[in-house]
Amino acid sequence: MSAKTRLAKIESADRDASPTASFADGGPNQSGDISPSSQSSEPNRGQPSVLQRRQWLGWTSAAGVAVLAGCRETSVSDESESAPTVRTDVPLRVIWTGTEADADTLRRTWQSISEQPLKITVIAPPSNSATSASPETSGDEPSIWDAAAKADVIAYPLSQLGEMVSRDLVMPPLKSDASSNADTEFTVNKADPPAVRVATTYGRELRAKCLGGSLPAMLVGEKATSKVSSSSTITWEAFEQLASEFPGQVAEPTAEGWAGVSYLWRLASVLSATWLFDRNTLEPLLTRPEYVDVLRQMAATAKHGPESPMTPGEIFRNVGSGKLVAGIGFPQNQTERNADDEAAATSNVQVAAFPIVQSDVVDADGEKLERTGRVVFAPQTIVGSLAASCRQTAAASQFLKWLAGGEGSEPLYRSIPGLQHPTSSSSIDDAAGGNYQPWLRSAWQNPNVMPPLNLVGGDRYLAALDSEVRKCLTGGQTPEDACAAISKSWSELHKEYGVTKQKRSWQQALGLL
Repeated sequence: MSAKTRLAKIESADRDASPTASFADGGPNQSGDISPSSQSSEPNRGQPSVLQRRQWLGWTSAAGVAVLAGCRETSVSDESESAPTVRTDVPLRVIWTGTEADADTLRRTWQSISEQPLKITVIAPPSNSATSASPETSGDEPSIWDAAAKADVIAYPLSQLGEMVSRDLVMPPLKSDASSNADTEFTVNKADPPAVRVATTYGRELRAKCLGGSLPAMLVGEKATSKVSSSSTITWEAFEQLASEFPGQVAEPTAEGWAGVSYLWRLASVLSATWLFDRNTLEPLLTRPEYVDVLRQMAATAKHGPESPMTPGEIFRNVGSGKLVAGIGFPQNQTERNADDEAAATSNVQVAAFPIVQSDVVDADGEKLERTGRVVFAPQTIVGSLAASCRQTAAASQFLKWLAGGEGSEPLYRSIPGLQHPTSSSSIDDAAGGNYQPWLRSAWQNPNVMPPLNLVGGDRYLAALDSEVRKCLTGGQTPEDACAAISKSWSELHKEYGVTKQKRSWQQALGLL
């Protein structure tokens, strides 16, 4: 098949395949507002960005037949297209956000099932400090953006998805046609739960695979089971009351890097009309009364919490061991547990849905409706994409599918922190996860997903948010002052990156473009 014919087929197929990232029925309406929904539907399908498509076609045309042949290893016949052949003699260039120990585990596990060598570049996770250097100026270490420009597969935090797309570093999704091998194309995987498909869609196109995602839940120990029912959703008012009844024994994630995330989670579960920025001007909305009230209640609850701030995994383990009676969190992998008996104790943890602003919702006829709430992802969630610079699409796609919970990947999910694939039973086994695993399988089916701060420079926005929220929780400033400081920092970042550019990025994150 000629390059010209192939490009025409790719463009046509991609238009047919592109999903939308408009949060399904739980996303913004045409005015940019948010309308909650309890329907479990897949993301809408729409047209991809014209600019992105032109950029992709331009890159492909410039690269010519050699690049296309190198990525797909196909027959030169114009009449038929044979199944791609996966080469195993050329190293796959992998960007891994994590540690060298993670990379060693990844390399050993892959070598046990494949002869394909891996060339792994390790990038440290984004810093939690608002005063740290940006990813552009991280000393002697290469930035993730520079490294990703020379990669086949990129594993990175969900918070960086928007910037990856903005920098044209990830490959647009391509749809398999009837004559090609479906395993070699990066398409919508209908085996992935609706929440995952929505969260990894940006600019109305699926851009990544979820490699490690856990959803925060209400965790209740034996001492508090009489006060919290797993069959209904607890309100934030009831959560605060529980904290006051059990001083120092009820917690939500407020450790460095998590306090700002917890505030976003609370906002997503409470707000019903707006989300973080004005859609037209991109003005931060955090100084509005409803945003300040959420932070004020969070600070009031924190006064009754433990002295030491905790991560979601620490909260889960402490609820299981009885040190906490309740909290917001999720389990993490075996390497982070101190003893087998501690893991066994987690089976006593009762799991309920994430708290909401009110427990009873009625329709126009006065009938009570079941409210499932919104799914909230952590920005630290690891996702994987094929790089725009990929030179071996067939092999890279095969590797990425394996990395995202494929057969033989079980050791990864027992060894690497943060990898807890939503469809892999090996991610969190029932003995370790207790009642959390069955709850999680159900929660993944909710497409009502709120996006993280998916902007260019999103990690810096998160760092500024986290710093000010932690000051508020420790009594260093009032909720009003904290929200004003966050808004000021975000507005300055808007100007630094360009308001027009950031507005487009945010609209793509909302599924409006």
